[in-house]
Amino acid sequence: MERVFLDANVLVSAALEPVSRIASLWTLPGVRLLASPHVLAEARRNVPAPDAAERLEMLIAALVVLPAEPADFAIEDDPSLLPKDRPILLAAIVSGADVLLTGDLTHFGPCLGTTVSGVRVLLPAEYLRGR
Repeated sequence: MERVFLDANVLVSAALEPVSRIASLWTLPGVRLLASPHVLAEARRNVPAPDAAERLEMLIAALVVLPAEPADFAIEDDPSLLPKDRPILLAAIVSGADVLLTGDLTHFGPCLGTTVSGVRVLLPAEYLRGR
């Protein structure tokens, strides 16, 4: 079973566009989708519309969510993410994720296509092309 950690922007995109390619992540066989409380809080803040918020909660119900945020720790080959983005990478590492999916080109851009502490960082479209 492949473990795929989702950044908040992936959840938001799937909630806002339920027939999108990103929403197909929830139907992939052999994939376990993961998130953290930090990711869920960020996604909920960014989906104010009631219909999309309801879809977001249905998507969240299908995730495996870490019980708590991990404490900060040293990361081998640290990509020096901003403090607001570091918890996402830390949670992906602690969760045992194989892949971290993010659409955040601005902050995760330098990490895209690389593996950080065993977690491959990819855009959702790139991941889905490989499936």
